[in-house]
Amino acid sequence: MNAPRTLLIRLPNPVGDVVMTTPLLRVLRERLPETRLIVAGKPVFGSLLSGLDTIDAFVPLPSGVRAQARVLRPIGAELALILPNSWSSALATRLAGIPVRIGRRAQGRGALLSVRLPAVGPARPMTRVYLEMLAALRIPVPSVGAEPRAELVVPPEAGDGEANWIGVAPGAAFGPSKCYPLDQLVPAVVELCEKAQARPLLIGSPSEQDQLAETAAALRQAGLESELPEPGDLAAAKRRIARCALLVTMDSGARHIAAALGVPQVVLYGPTHPEWSAHALDTTTILRRNELDCLNCHEKVCPIDHRCMTRIAPADLAAAGLAQLAGNAKRAPQSGARS
Repeated sequence: MNAPRTLLIRLPNPVGDVVMTTPLLRVLRERLPETRLIVAGKPVFGSLLSGLDTIDAFVPLPSGVRAQARVLRPIGAELALILPNSWSSALATRLAGIPVRIGRRAQGRGALLSVRLPAVGPARPMTRVYLEMLAALRIPVPSVGAEPRAELVVPPEAGDGEANWIGVAPGAAFGPSKCYPLDQLVPAVVELCEKAQARPLLIGSPSEQDQLAETAAALRQAGLESELPEPGDLAAAKRRIARCALLVTMDSGARHIAAALGVPQVVLYGPTHPEWSAHALDTTTILRRNELDCLNCHEKVCPIDHRCMTRIAPADLAAAGLAQLAGNAKRAPQSGARS
């Protein structure tokens, strides 16, 4: 297959998954230096990917398949890599008249694709799932352990992390089943911050403002003042996370942003499988009750007693955070963070 003049990469929809496409973008840039690489996705992703030297342009997509096709058609791409498994993402690229459409089999959309890759299959890092698509372009897939790191760019003034800030991201767009109970999160954060002589910096999306305010109030009642985020885009979230020496987080977009910026994380897992997001593990501590038989249920709301989260002891969370902070001074700067 000859290198296309213009290649469209249709981004996935979750924030974390978009971060996990950046190793793929790095390989495409290195192997196709003369190709114009255009990424398209939700408008909010423009600020998330801003500053990356791996892409030539970002195209914000409106809602609706036909509206997306109208936006994509003038790009004139000869080839599209369709990263979501949705029927609509494949249909939009076909209606846009893109001749070669590469994607995975899913939702009976095979007729909309010109190159049909195998279904996703068993759990493995989404970074690998996306990198495997390189084979359809006859580009060698990096071996496990030799992949580029996820990367994002923050302005230099954002800093490389300050010892007196510990980020706390209590929310998850997936649903409440991913969230650690507030009455357990608060004592864990209080213990961690007191022992580390740090302050909590709350992290969350505009849709999580009520949850963040509730968390701040509970921390204040426990004697710990925190800093709430001002409403802003994902560029503001990147800058905020970059200030932290550590991020305490659920399995959420904040975790992936931190990993791409080289900020160490303690991540609480329950209803989702950690293997899907297993990248940058050298800066990640995973807390999970592996003895439970209800893990990986992918239920947005727990139908029983939320034991996958409630059985993670606050003392264990605090200890994991302190261990990560103790290792920060020994850890070399991570190559994924760019400024």
